[in-house]
Amino acid sequence: MDFKIVSDSSCDLTKEVVEELNIELIKLKNTDEDNNDLPDDFSNKELYKSMRDGKFFKTSQITAYEYENKLEEIAKKGKDIIVLTLSSGLSGTYQNAYMAAREVSEKYPDVKIEVIDSLAASVGFGIITYYTALAAKNNMDFDKTIKFAKFLVENTEHIFTVFDLKYLYKGGRVSKTKAKISSVLNIIPILEVDDEGKLYVSEVIRGKNKAFKKMVDIITEKSTATGVDLVFPVYGDDEKIVDTLINKLEEKGFKNHKSFEIGRTIACHVGPDMCGVGYLTRDIPDEYREYIKWNL
Repeated sequence: MDFKIVSDSSCDLTKEVVEELNIELIKLKNTDEDNNDLPDDFSNKELYKSMRDGKFFKTSQITAYEYENKLEEIAKKGKDIIVLTLSSGLSGTYQNAYMAAREVSEKYPDVKIEVIDSLAASVGFGIITYYTALAAKNNMDFDKTIKFAKFLVENTEHIFTVFDLKYLYKGGRVSKTKAKISSVLNIIPILEVDDEGKLYVSEVIRGKNKAFKKMVDIITEKSTATGVDLVFPVYGDDEKIVDTLINKLEEKGFKNHKSFEIGRTIACHVGPDMCGVGYLTRDIPDEYREYIKWNL
């Protein structure tokens, strides 16, 4: 592979997967309520515990300067670059990456740089990053990898639910009234990401089991996939909570899956009480399949 895949920490892939697929990962910063940066070794478990103790955290987007430094570091080595970013509907990261790519391209005109808006987050973004990097590692050429990545963007969906809306309320994504009603009546929102990469509430369900069933029903309605490709379930601080969702997915033929713990970037906004899944709405076409042998 004579080019690099650059992504960011909001894709929620594990350190082992990132290293295995040779992904260049840029971290989004997390801060506490006093705007102090969280140290790199501040674990997810520490974050979850702090949130349950009543603390709230924020994230800041990757700056154009940070992107420019990383892209120039790669361009100096003569490598072309594909940059995958967190959804432009949730963050200004894509615009910053795009501006940085223009600056670096002027300095290194022989280096090709493609910036792709994932229109996704967490494991939706993770599926796009994972399969793009896997194909590149298996010697898909630069132009075809761009085409494949855009296929993934167009055909990736994610759906999740949260069991405590106070974090979404704190982040301004739901009203205070909705957060209180949800808590009192055990009403659980099902959230999805629209075509512009923005978060929205697609359904409101009473009770966890009904919410899980409805999530899987929505997946089967939206997807023509046969289950041959991976789906990525995601959980907060309780891995067991995803088991019910996985069982329901398997009943519908989605037997190939790999679960991930939600990363700090998205956890700051949704809290530790969550469960979801990233999935493809159609099978990956044959023209790409030879390049995507799993290594999870």
